[in-house]
Parts: sequence; structure tokens; C-alpha cells
Amino acid sequence: MELLRIIAMALVVLVHLDFWALGYPTRKMCTTDMQHAAYQYFVEFFALVCVNCYIFISGWFSIKPKFKGFASLLFQIYFYNILIYLICAFTGSVPLSIKHFIYHLNVFTHWFIPSYIGLYLLSPILNLFMENASKRQSLITVGAFVLLDVFLGWVHDYLGFNGGYSLLHFMVIYLIARYIKMHGGKLFSLNKKWDMLVYCIISTLVPLIVVVSFYQAPSLWKVAGKLFWYNNPFIIVSSVYFSLFFTKLNFQSKFVNTVGASSFAVFLIHTDDLLHHWCITDFSRNLFYSHNVLFFSVAAVLLIVALFAVALVLDYIRKRLWFRIQSLM
Repeated sequence: MELLRIIAMALVVLVHLDFWALGYPTRKMCTTDMQHAAYQYFVEFFALVCVNCYIFISGWFSIKPKFKGFASLLFQIYFYNILIYLICAFTGSVPLSIKHFIYHLNVFTHWFIPSYIGLYLLSPILNLFMENASKRQSLITVGAFVLLDVFLGWVHDYLGFNGGYSLLHFMVIYLIARYIKMHGGKLFSLNKKWDMLVYCIISTLVPLIVVVSFYQAPSLWKVAGKLFWYNNPFIIVSSVYFSLFFTKLNFQSKFVNTVGASSFAVFLIHTDDLLHHWCITDFSRNLFYSHNVLFFSVAAVLLIVALFAVALVLDYIRKRLWFRIQSLM
């Protein structure tokens, strides 16, 4: 599953290089530059399983919160937050002042961090229910959560599901993963080839529908954006089967485990308020519109590799420092 963690984080970067940096392709772009527009849609949908898969891993293994574990999580978050500020300040990118430093300490500007911390803190309640409920009770409860997420959250955008960018959606994915791990079922016990086929079919058909609807059903264009929400039922199904593929791989690698353990660092680095503009937004915009999609794809892969390499080095330092701090506690 550490391989899935690495791939999921790589896909997170890809999603940020796509719609986050470039925005949704406009109708005008679909007319004047269909190659780039179609590329954006297909890349986005193939990569959009990223966050759901990352949370699926947490549900599959179940989060077991402890004080030291929570402290380690906060230390990791603030280690990169402070380090990035100091680097930017000493290189002249931002003013070196107490005011700017305190402002940058607000790590809750990105929705993922508070949502994941919330899931971390609530996981004992979710675990307790799943461990004590019968299979039927678990199925009904998880099914009800999914219906709320899809019908009220995705269709009507109620209850604060916020298109899947929320703690509520994280809880749904977490419960789905716990249910599958604990109870399984025929639908989740397919050959891994079928798991990957489900992911590929959904990831191909949905963006194809979006592109075709531009020409054949322009009225659907207004709601096409909802297809790229994390709580889109197609995204949820695609994420589940993509994750299940990796649960069925017999694969062991110390290197993969090491990289996987540092994958969260990749997120913390490239989404930092002081870095994401030039690291993601400027990088993507400068290359996407001035080169063909093949060149952009190669550049994106190289950026992802570079981010993981930097994360590995810095996370080694972070782990050694945390080890020293723990020895004093």
C-alpha cells in the first residue's frame, strides 16, 4: 500500500498542476485549442482519485491515534512550514519579520490539513463503531453515509460536504475502506486486473462525456464541473477500485516504504503558500500554453520526481530531529 501512497501523492501534484494552476478549460478553449482542453480533462479525471485513495489507505489500516503520533503529525506540518518561511526570508522572497512569520504559521489555509487532523481525532469513534457493529449494521451505516455524501453533498451541495473537500467526505471514504477491509464481499474481491479495468473505464468515459457534451449537449456544460468533485460517485467508485488493485499486489520494497513514509512531505512542500505560486502555478502556466502536451507531461513527471527527492532529504532531517526531541520528552 505504500506504493499506492506514493502514486496518490504524485497524482495530487498532477491535479494541482492541472485545474488548480490552469483552471477549468473554457468553452472558448474547447473551440480554439481542443488538444490542450481535452488533455486537461483526461489528466484531471485520471488523477482525481488521489485524495480519496490517500484517505482510503488510512481507513484500510485504521488510524490509531496516540499523543506521540498526533504530536509527530503536528511537528511534521510545522517543520516544513517554518523551514520554508526561513528559506524564503533569508533568500529575500518574503520579509523577515515576526508579523510575517506568525501569519505564515497558519497552516489551516489549505482545506486538506484541518480535514485530515479532524479525521485523525475522530478516528477512534469511527473505529469503535466498525469494530462493534454487525456486518449488516456496518453496511447500512456506511451506505447511509455514502447516500448523504452523493445525494445531498454532490447533487445538492448541502451539509457542508463541499464537493468532497471536507472532513465529512473523508469520514465517508474512511468508513468505506474499513468496511471493505473487515467484511469484504464479491464486488470487492475481483481479480486485480478487473479493479484496474474499472478505474480505467470510468476515468476514460467521464471526461469523454464532458468533451462530447460540449458539442452535442451544450446545456450540460453548466453542470460538468460537478463531475470533478471528490464526492462524485464515479470518482468514489474509481478511487475504491484503484486502491483495491494495490491491496492485491504482493510487493515488498524498503525503498518504496521509505519514499511512501515521506510522501506527505511532498504535499506540505508544494502546497505551502510561499512556494505553490512558482512551484506549481507559474511552472504549469509557463509550460502548458507554450509547449505541446507531451513536453508538458515530461516536465510534470520531472517536477514530481524532484519534489519527492527534496522531500526525502528534508524528511530524513525532520525524522532525526524528531527522534532527538522524543528522547528529551
